[in-house]
Amino acid sequence: MKKTFYLFIYITILLMLSGCAGPGQFAFQKSWAERTLQKLTLREKIGQMMLYGMHMKFMNIENPDWQELKTTIETDGVGGIHIWSGDAGTSLTMLNELQRMSKIPILVDADIEHGMNQRYEAGTDLPPLMAIAATGDLSLAYEAARIKAIEGRAVGIHWNFSPVTDVNNNPANPIINVRSFGEDPDLVGKYAVEYIRGLQDHGMLATVKHFPGHGDTETDSHTSLARIPSDSTRLWDVEIKPFKIAIDAGVDAVMVAHVHAPDLQPNADLPATLSKFWTTNVLKNRLGFKGVVVTDAMGMGGIARNYSKDFGLIYAINAGCDFIIQAHRVTDAIDVVERAVKEGVIAEKRINESALKMLKMKEKIGLHENRFISMEHTYTFLGKNEFKKSAADIASRALTLVKNNGGVLPLNKIDGELIVLDIYDHPNDHRESTMTKSLKSSEQPIRSFQIDESDSSDFLNSVLNQIPANGTVIVNAFASPQAHKDRIGLPAAENRFLKDMIKKVERLILVSFGNPYLIQDFPDLPVYVCAYKGNKVMQTAAAEAILGNVPINGKLPITIPDIADFGDGIDLQRSPLRVEVSNYKPGKMLQWSMPYEVEAQLLELRKILEDAVADSAFPGGVLLAEKSGKIFFHEGVGF
Repeated sequence: MKKTFYLFIYITILLMLSGCAGPGQFAFQKSWAERTLQKLTLREKIGQMMLYGMHMKFMNIENPDWQELKTTIETDGVGGIHIWSGDAGTSLTMLNELQRMSKIPILVDADIEHGMNQRYEAGTDLPPLMAIAATGDLSLAYEAARIKAIEGRAVGIHWNFSPVTDVNNNPANPIINVRSFGEDPDLVGKYAVEYIRGLQDHGMLATVKHFPGHGDTETDSHTSLARIPSDSTRLWDVEIKPFKIAIDAGVDAVMVAHVHAPDLQPNADLPATLSKFWTTNVLKNRLGFKGVVVTDAMGMGGIARNYSKDFGLIYAINAGCDFIIQAHRVTDAIDVVERAVKEGVIAEKRINESALKMLKMKEKIGLHENRFISMEHTYTFLGKNEFKKSAADIASRALTLVKNNGGVLPLNKIDGELIVLDIYDHPNDHRESTMTKSLKSSEQPIRSFQIDESDSSDFLNSVLNQIPANGTVIVNAFASPQAHKDRIGLPAAENRFLKDMIKKVERLILVSFGNPYLIQDFPDLPVYVCAYKGNKVMQTAAAEAILGNVPINGKLPITIPDIADFGDGIDLQRSPLRVEVSNYKPGKMLQWSMPYEVEAQLLELRKILEDAVADSAFPGGVLLAEKSGKIFFHEGVGF
């Protein structure tokens, strides 16, 4: 009897659910992504696989680029917009307008490796990934990613092509370097996972790149096809390992690179971007990745110099790539892929699979519910003081002292003249660095020089002749990985100049604002500091450390062959610079100001004077107080 009763209840519930369902379906609804896919034409599905790269700067509506993009969006649509650069205000207006035009919400992405300031002249500029690893604190990877996610979403960016998950174990690598967390695959994997969590927890999609690994190469894939080691065991144990860790942690996307392992893969000349072996067999099948596979930019030399645009497109899709980074010509690309589908070169099933993945990414972050940017949100979250304070803390904790022969650092007392020299590895740049300006603010007398790649040998010799052998010299070297440069060290003339200076000057400090392996060219350097990048936050932190105002505790996440081992780093306690009165050169004008302008506590100052008189420390006195060149207190008490 009881069984019959339960059966009756079960059948009744099923009938009720059936009555709620529409024609041809049961009560279970398909997702927004699945419903949307069913409504799209073949061309619109292909459009969802295309990413249009652009600079977010003002364009008149008659501008040909704007007209091209408008036509593409209103006819076939685009899956995403890739932001190379721009300004926040223009970007906000343009993205809202592009979203308004589009039938399907547009996914907006950017390479935000070290902060929004990398793409816009706004937001928080953060240390690079290697600097984060140098702190030894995993939580700072999460914090840096949190800041990038909040600021990115505030300007309409939904997807970060970061973190770089390459294992940088080749000092000669001209393009990865400090963009990587370091040389140890487990360390890279752990920091990548925390970084991914920081992005995803705050509404931003995360990407690991450049699969199957761009760390052990000596070629920049922006210029030509890069070769990676073909030893299968090494690839799995080193290069691929952090990608597997990130995939297991739930990363949203993987970017495949224009690299190849010719002795290991079939079709030896094909880069991973175009290789079914790497993208489908290894990444999807063996590693079990179910998310979105995105190409690196198809206009890079690793592809463009070796394959036609149509060949690259068709092979990338057949290899298993879901999202194609185009510069422009999206309509042309859609034409090519549509023809390939109709001719049976690309299976329509591949198109449906990739388009659905893109739509699911949009649904995951709520674009189907709200695709627009709030200006109030932008003004509230972009460049918050809280974020800048976090960036400064990471920068300070990252600084790594590799050599300190003779205990030159900290510079708490300077005998003789202090010379500061900025060396830039690119031409036509004689700016006084933030580091130099910060050092000058210490009131220590300083002479400074700036040299760059375009300077003649005569000019370099004239600078060398002006530097006294008995002085203290701080060299700020700016040599960082950069696309199309195909080198990571200083130019030859600057290299010779610095070697001559090392022979001449005993107390010489080299601060590398970029390539940490730079000391390999100068093994006789007495003092070497790794600051990992030449952005303002790292320069400011380095100046404070050199002057002894903050400690140095960073540890190398790499090995510098014949110089330092993984994990090395000399701890240095805080010991502020003492400026000798005899060396002080007046020049700053004092200015009278109100106490609140320097946040002074007048009650405490007055109490000091009054208590001293009351305790008969002295019968009377006058106190004049100054801060940062502003006199804010001048009073007397007693007689």
